Amino acid sequence: MVRSGSRPLLTLFPLMALPRWPWDMKHVLSLLLAAAFAPAFTPILNLPLSPPWATALPSRRTCVFFEAPGVRGSTKTLGKLLDAGPGPPRVIRCLYSRCCFGIWNLTQGRAQVEMQGCRDSDEPDCESPHCDLSPRAHPSPRSTLFTCSCVTDFCNANYSHLPPPGSPGTPGSQGRPTVPGESIWMALVLLGLFLFLLLGSSILALLQRKSCRVQGGSAPEPEPEPEPESGRDWSAELPELPELCFSQVIWEGGHSVVWAGQLQGKLVAIKAFSRRAVAQFQAERALYELPGLQHDHVVRFITASRGGPGRPPCGPLLVLELHPKGSLCHYLTQHTSDWGSSMRMALSLAQGLAFLHEERWQDGQYKPGIAHRDLSSQNVLIREDGSCAIGDLGLALVLPGLSQPPTWAPTQPRGPAAIMEAGTQRYMAPELLDKTLDLQDWGTALRQADVYSLALLLWEILSRCPDLWPGEDGQQTTTLPAGL
Repeated sequence: MVRSGSRPLLTLFPLMALPRWPWDMKHVLSLLLAAAFAPAFTPILNLPLSPPWATALPSRRTCVFFEAPGVRGSTKTLGKLLDAGPGPPRVIRCLYSRCCFGIWNLTQGRAQVEMQGCRDSDEPDCESPHCDLSPRAHPSPRSTLFTCSCVTDFCNANYSHLPPPGSPGTPGSQGRPTVPGESIWMALVLLGLFLFLLLGSSILALLQRKSCRVQGGSAPEPEPEPEPESGRDWSAELPELPELCFSQVIWEGGHSVVWAGQLQGKLVAIKAFSRRAVAQFQAERALYELPGLQHDHVVRFITASRGGPGRPPCGPLLVLELHPKGSLCHYLTQHTSDWGSSMRMALSLAQGLAFLHEERWQDGQYKPGIAHRDLSSQNVLIREDGSCAIGDLGLALVLPGLSQPPTWAPTQPRGPAAIMEAGTQRYMAPELLDKTLDLQDWGTALRQADVYSLALLLWEILSRCPDLWPGEDGQQTTTLPAGL
C-alpha cells in the first residue's frame, strides 16, 4: 500500500536535468510521468478494481427499423443504424434495451406498418419471442393502432397474428346499442367534466408558476421553506431564466440530473439539483465561482439559476458548457484512437488536473489549489477538438495554500472523514481505500490521490490505442492480475 510515510510519487521523477522550461510544463510532465508509473509503484490490492472498459458489454439486440413518413417522435437515437440496404426497412442495433417493438395501423382489414425499432428500456411486458399484437389506440373510427414488444433478433419484422375482429379494442367489436338521446347527455357530462378539469389545472399551474418565480415586486409571495442544511432561503439569491430550455436527460446521479438544453440559442448542460441537495449545490457553485477558475481543460461555468423542466417545486441549477461528444467512458467504449489522438487526450487531462492543483495569483486574483477527489472517465468530457475537459466538482475540495491572502478564509473540512470522502471506488488511491491518508499534510496527499486516478485514466486511453497493439485491429483487451 502507499502509506502515509511513503515518498510522494512526484519525487521519483526529478526534472532538474530537463531544459529550462516554464514551471507549468514541468508540473504537467511530472504528472504524466508519475501517473504513467503509479500502478507499478502500488502493490496489488485485494479488491475487484478494474477500469470500466475491461468489463465485456452484453450482447446487443438487433431489430428491424422503419418510420413511416410524417411519424412524430423518432426512435433513431435509441440504437445504431446498420447498413442493410439502400432503402427501408433498415436494421438497428439497440443501445439501451434488449426489446424490439412494432406499431401497425389496421384500417378496413388492412394492416400497414407505422414504426419499428428499439425500445428505450426493458419493459416488464417484453417477454415474448414473437410479435404478438395488442390494440393500443383508435386514431379514427375506422382504424386501430396495434403494438407488439418482443425479445429476439428481428422479431419485429412482422406480426404473428392479428386479434380476431370481435376482440376488445378492435374496430369490429360492438358494444350494446345506445339509446337515442343518451349519447347527448353523455357528451354534455364529459364536456362539463373536461371544462372543470381544464379550469382546475389552469388555476394550479398559475399557483405553481407563482411559487416558482423569483421573489420581488410589491405583491408578497409565499416564501419557500428554507432547507435544513442551508439554514437560509437559497432561492431568493438565484435568478430565474425564462429563456432556459430543457431538451433531454444525459446523466442521472444521486443528488442531481444533468440535462442537455439551450440558453439564448446556445447549447448548454444543465445540472438540476433536488431541493434536498441544496448544500451540494452551494458547495459546487462556490468552487466554480472561485476567481481565476477558467481553463480550456476544465468545464466552463456559465451561471446559476433556479427552475426545472416540469412542474414545480423548483430546484437550484448550474448551467455549464456542453460537450456533445459525451464522457470519456462513453467515447472509449465506442471508439479507438490513434497515437496522436491518445496523446492529445492524455496531455489535456494532465494539464487540466495540474491547473486545478496549482495555487496561483493572476491579475490580482488568488486561485487556491483544488483536489478533485472524483476523477473518473464518467467525469471527464470530450471536447470538439478531441481533447478532454474535467467536470463535476461536486466532491472537490479547496486545499490549504502557502501564498493565500490574509483575508482568504476557505471552508475547512470537518474532520478526517470529510477529508477522506471520495467518489468512484475503482479509481480511488489505496490510502483512501484503507483509510491511511496522511492527515498531517492532507493537501499533498489528496493531490497524490488525484494523480493515482489520472494514472488509471491514462491506462484506459492507451488501452484503446491500436497503434500500441499492431496486428490486432485495436481489439486488445487488458485485464488486471488475478485477485485485483
